[in-house]
Amino acid sequence: MEEPNRGSLLSYFWTPMVAVGCSNDGVPNAQISVSVFGASAVPDQPRLLVVLYKSNYTHDLVLAKRDFSLSLLSEDQAELIPRLGFVSGRDRHKLDGLDFELSERGNPVFHGSVGWLECSVIEQFDLGDSTAFLSEVQRNERLSEVSPMVWSKVRRKLSANVREEWDLKISRDIEQYRPLMHWIGE
Repeated sequence: MEEPNRGSLLSYFWTPMVAVGCSNDGVPNAQISVSVFGASAVPDQPRLLVVLYKSNYTHDLVLAKRDFSLSLLSEDQAELIPRLGFVSGRDRHKLDGLDFELSERGNPVFHGSVGWLECSVIEQFDLGDSTAFLSEVQRNERLSEVSPMVWSKVRRKLSANVREEWDLKISRDIEQYRPLMHWIGE
């Protein structure tokens, strides 16, 4: 199977690789995020724009709870991609057996990551297939000086089976989300 967007300049804009965590009734969940961007140049008012696909369980949790954690994954955490990115927390407790702890707000943060942030949603924006959450950073903690994982380099760290599973998931996602993009460009 041909790799989707291999060599595409757009792949450079999906960076860095993060796990967004939230909880409901004491049950933590997390997912790999599409995109996270710095959204403030004012040091004492740090903000992030976090994009989550609408069909993901974590999206619904963040929408309801209005806060979440964000773990900046390290280059050594590629094994989290299938666990957090290929299955839904609606179907099972996908964090079972993973190395994480809960923040003061009850959101999961992953050990071994570069660091983590706790955020509160200020505003949300409908992007068709996803929602962008403008969020205020309430707390952040750097855990190590290791390099963060970035989308443009992560594929080479994955096994051939995981890359194939990823490609199939992306193909299904594109077909699922395409109808939601109808209003763009009209």
